[in-house]
Amino acid sequence: MKFVHRISFRATASQRRELEALGVRLPAGIALPGGGDPFLAFDVDENHTNWPTLSTLFLGWNVSDLLRTEFSKKEIASARWLEIGAWHHGYPQPDEDVFGYRQVTYNLTDWCEQCGIGMKQKAPFQMKGEPKWGRHDILQLTWVYDELFVRPEDGRLQAPWHSLPTRHEHEGRRAQDCGAARDRRGGRHRDRGLPIERCAKCGRAKYLPVTRGPFPMLTDKPSRAMARTKEYFGSGGQADKYVLISQELVRSLVAENVRGASLRPVQSGNGKS
Repeated sequence: MKFVHRISFRATASQRRELEALGVRLPAGIALPGGGDPFLAFDVDENHTNWPTLSTLFLGWNVSDLLRTEFSKKEIASARWLEIGAWHHGYPQPDEDVFGYRQVTYNLTDWCEQCGIGMKQKAPFQMKGEPKWGRHDILQLTWVYDELFVRPEDGRLQAPWHSLPTRHEHEGRRAQDCGAARDRRGGRHRDRGLPIERCAKCGRAKYLPVTRGPFPMLTDKPSRAMARTKEYFGSGGQADKYVLISQELVRSLVAENVRGASLRPVQSGNGKS
């Protein structure tokens, strides 16, 4: 595995020269409205020869630093369980600018607006129209990170995936027809000192997002090939349950050449994924 940092900031000419002198490959900067220094976004991993110096610079420059872990094919193939994400595309509807999808799609009785915990799906998701899938077969909507969607006509992908109808196709459908991928017994992970964020309003807790290394070890084996965690993860007003799938399901996706999924091995009892 390797740890990759997505660095982004408005870089001065001298900062750009300093990074290039340290061996960082940089894209052309993007000019932003209003002028000023161009916006720069690039990846650098912790195996870089000058990573200690670079990390000190980034801290001093107050850049945006988003960490992700990239796993080898061997690490993914040897894991019994994996956390799955997907290509992010589009926004849930209606009224994305004021989060109008929440009232339409979820029962908010137990929802806390401060921490995001407690939404329960009551109706199908809506989109503006059919996505431009391109080379992707699975997607996640922005803001909805514990649901996976596929094209309804794709015979390779059956339940427990969501199919993704357009807004027009949702008209007249009842809430119980939503077909959400629910699990009777989701996977629970073992607390290995993960940082917790407790809500000052409702008192409930969630774990901060896992970005470094494998997904934490499970204490309960999921009862199905695909399940959600019982715990919430996120920060601020975002709270989601991670989706886990078995190695058998991963092999099926590979065999069917299904594209668009991202996979993170779940740590096993021997300390490995």
